[in-house]
Amino acid sequence: MRQSQKISLVVVAFLILLSLYGLYPTFVFHSMSYEEKQTLRSENPTRFHSLKNRALRLGLDLKGGMHIVLEVQKPLEGKISDVQDRALEIIRNRVDKIGVAEPLIQKSGTNRIVVDLPGFTDIEQAKKLIGETAQLQFKLLLTPDETQALLAQIDSVLAEQNKKVSPEEPQEGDTTIIEAVEDTSLGSIVDLFESEAPKEESITEEETDFFAEHPFTSLIDETDGVRFYIPKRDFYQAKKYLESSEVQKLIPSDVQIAWATRDSYRGDRAYQSLYFLKKRVELSGEHLIDAQPSFDQFRRPIVRFELDNEGAKRFAALTGANVGKPLAIVLDDRVESAPEIRSRIRKTGQIELGGSGASWDDARLLSVVLKAGALPAKVEIIQNSVIGPSLGQDSINKGKKAVIIGLLAVICFMLFYYRLSGLIADFALLLNFLFIFAFMIVPGINATLTLPGIAGIILTMGISVDSNVLIFERVREELKTGKTIRAAIDAGYSRALLTIIDSHVTTLITALFLFMFGTGPIKGFAVTLSVGVTLSLFTALLITKVIFDMRKKYRTLSI
Repeated sequence: MRQSQKISLVVVAFLILLSLYGLYPTFVFHSMSYEEKQTLRSENPTRFHSLKNRALRLGLDLKGGMHIVLEVQKPLEGKISDVQDRALEIIRNRVDKIGVAEPLIQKSGTNRIVVDLPGFTDIEQAKKLIGETAQLQFKLLLTPDETQALLAQIDSVLAEQNKKVSPEEPQEGDTTIIEAVEDTSLGSIVDLFESEAPKEESITEEETDFFAEHPFTSLIDETDGVRFYIPKRDFYQAKKYLESSEVQKLIPSDVQIAWATRDSYRGDRAYQSLYFLKKRVELSGEHLIDAQPSFDQFRRPIVRFELDNEGAKRFAALTGANVGKPLAIVLDDRVESAPEIRSRIRKTGQIELGGSGASWDDARLLSVVLKAGALPAKVEIIQNSVIGPSLGQDSINKGKKAVIIGLLAVICFMLFYYRLSGLIADFALLLNFLFIFAFMIVPGINATLTLPGIAGIILTMGISVDSNVLIFERVREELKTGKTIRAAIDAGYSRALLTIIDSHVTTLITALFLFMFGTGPIKGFAVTLSVGVTLSLFTALLITKVIFDMRKKYRTLSI
């Protein structure tokens, strides 16, 4: 055996061992069931995340996840195409910061953006992450006297409006007790009246008069002078009151009524908070340069922020002139919180997350959208779908089945038609598969396997053996002319070389254009096809060549 052959065998053996070592986490992680993965995650999270991060990544169609279509609203100024490009970049920054593996974010048409998030199935978090424009503003609140005066006017207008509605006029959805108990006995009617009556308390005539005179403030359960807590069951009624044309006419042009970003909880009761703000923006988020999730001294989630020099000057002047007053932190016209200003704040501060239901994830998402910047225009989620892991597993199983059937068919044909030489080609084909998957997990590449990618891998099976078929047929032709085995092998490889290169280059050119102009799934197909074609050239001209060089001393050649 010549020195060059020994070196080639050592290189091939090293590549095989390196590929098997690199793919070991993939074999282990993806061979576990969903239940086994969850058990490992709870019992040994370090090993779980180590295997997950080193394993081959699966796309949305195999792993499950979310598919979201966003529509960018037409801006008042500027071109819609420019706004679409800016929105796409901001959404990409947000998704990258949250750590979603291999997301697909691309334009669709002139005003839509398609987002695929593999492994991400929380629709509410996705809406907060992608759909919110995240316009951060700091605003002062009305004084308690101003707020009470406005509430009194709202009550007065609503009470007057309610008086115009005839009490005798039946309302839609009203029913009567008599209709409900028709054809029942007198005892049943008595029991029904008793069951409908309040057990512990009843509404007095004075309370009825109060509700009639104060239709809006009677919905407020309690207040601390800054926020007004309205039970969740009364939220839509209160919202309806505030959005009525009569109330809207009362609200001064420099006043804004805003709801909280999330519910508050007191015991098992849910509340929505209402704030009365001054419409003037004292400071906006354009001066924000950093935001990080953290905890305060009471282990409550907060977001610490840092302002630029201009913002620090304005914030210091604002907080210094309003010590002891609440300052509302407003996100997209909803109040995140309204903490009291205790001292002058300059370059750094913190955003307290309103509502007792705020979590670390809320703080993390808020910091992400603030750092990534505000969307240039409002975006609306017009379509969202969640692909469950069971559907992805079904696609994986079908892909495995297709690969195994196709692989066995090719192996059997090559073995039957070319005998021992066909077995060598089959060995090269298996190595081609091994090297394709190993290439996809190389650090820095970390490609994602999708269903179209599996189709590309299956296609490379035919391309891979096609190179060997060309060589084998050339060798057969040379043997028929009476040449020796050594001369036939050398002539077969040399004469087939240009044909093999031509066929592979044309396929690579096609794959290149598919990658440049195709969408996500098409790109996945193009990547695996390109890698498979390149590696098939490597296995045909290096691995099988080394084996055939060792067979040159044979008296007969099984081909």
